[in-house]
Amino acid sequence: MKNLKNISVLLMVFFACVSCKEYLDVKPKGEVIPKTAEEFAALLNSHLSEIDDGYDEAILGNAMEKLELECFSDNVENSLTKNVTGMGAIPKYVGDRLNSFKSEYEKLYALIKNCNLVIHEMEETDTEMAKACYATAYTLRGVAYYNLMRLFCEPYNKQKAGEQLGLSIVTRFDMEARPKRSSLLEIVSLIEEDLKKGISYNSKSEIFRYTVDVAKAYLARLYFWSQNWEQAIPVAKEILEAYPLVEGTEYVDMLSAQHAQKGNILLRSYVLSHTSGDQNYNGAKGYLVVKPVSKSFIDLFVEKERDVRYSFLFNNKREAKKVPLACVRSAEMCLIVAESYAYLNQTKEALEYLNLLRSKRISDYTPYVMGNLPAVDELALVRVNAEGGAFTPLLWAIHCERRKELFMEGDRWFDLKRNGCPEFWIAKDGLKYETKQFMYTAPIPSRDIDLIPGMIQNEGYVK
Repeated sequence: MKNLKNISVLLMVFFACVSCKEYLDVKPKGEVIPKTAEEFAALLNSHLSEIDDGYDEAILGNAMEKLELECFSDNVENSLTKNVTGMGAIPKYVGDRLNSFKSEYEKLYALIKNCNLVIHEMEETDTEMAKACYATAYTLRGVAYYNLMRLFCEPYNKQKAGEQLGLSIVTRFDMEARPKRSSLLEIVSLIEEDLKKGISYNSKSEIFRYTVDVAKAYLARLYFWSQNWEQAIPVAKEILEAYPLVEGTEYVDMLSAQHAQKGNILLRSYVLSHTSGDQNYNGAKGYLVVKPVSKSFIDLFVEKERDVRYSFLFNNKREAKKVPLACVRSAEMCLIVAESYAYLNQTKEALEYLNLLRSKRISDYTPYVMGNLPAVDELALVRVNAEGGAFTPLLWAIHCERRKELFMEGDRWFDLKRNGCPEFWIAKDGLKYETKQFMYTAPIPSRDIDLIPGMIQNEGYVK
């Protein structure tokens, strides 16, 4: 690992010296280029190290990035945020952040560039290091496009995906290419192909972090986001069976650990102490006391202290206690299975997996059956489900369970986007600021709009 990091530093210096304006498609040029699998691995390691050190903001994320996502949602009372002298500004609503999403855009396409370099330029193929490089490059490219899709594309619509705007697809180096946006359907197909290719290498190398199981978890996420319920179920179930849910103190310890990857977490950031990672972690932790947890969130816990999350997630002052965490864990897979079954009208199976999660969180819990499901909250912010219809009591129960389980993990903002992009407002500096429907989709950076003829901007950002 140390050798890979040393090599990655040299390569990063080299590529920094190779100036390129069109980062989407420029092939690095010069005399010093990677030759061995270990040198190509260093290209990927430069990105993985940022995850391990807790300051990556684009691939897996970090504590501050996840806190910001929570601030865009309804999990905290942004209107009641206290101003604290000496603490830097943090967004109170998504409008504060829209223009700066270009940083994630550039970093993810830079990752795609390096993955393309490994995939197409590495001649070594048969060694274990080479196979791990290919597996990681394909998986990371799929993850990069998945993250870009969720940020810069509209929510997936099964009936219109072939017409919805996707992203610029860059899978090979081409000095002359100026790729316009594909369709959203094409992007989903590319991500699926990349993740399946990464899975085919069956990499279990912990050095590269994105193992075969992590790739499968992202594939389940992709199927779920694209409403491919039938295919999401078996992939998510496979991960859940391999990483069984933990409960009680083991659950609390797993999510409280500052660095250790415990329990059923497949991947997490900040496993090593680093100055920038420490700043992100401590900064996010410090902000928790100035942003009250929303009453609508607290009211979801009808079992109160019998639910281990009730006292773990927040205190009686409505201060969040769970430090934001960037991770992939099997509880999300359990919720994917439950919701996918619900959309397929397989209520027995949906209830089974919903109750499985609840049994690990609530003592003396009463299993849900169709007759005792909570009523849909008609006054809630979210009014329509992912398919654009009304919530059933079963889908609503799963929706609420997801909100509770994945609190402070950056999920709620994307769950709002997935379920109708509801509009709402907050008070800020004595004024009213609205989160409009179009704001759930970030603008394509103006540089790309200017650089690429025919590049289409997202709705809401065109003058």
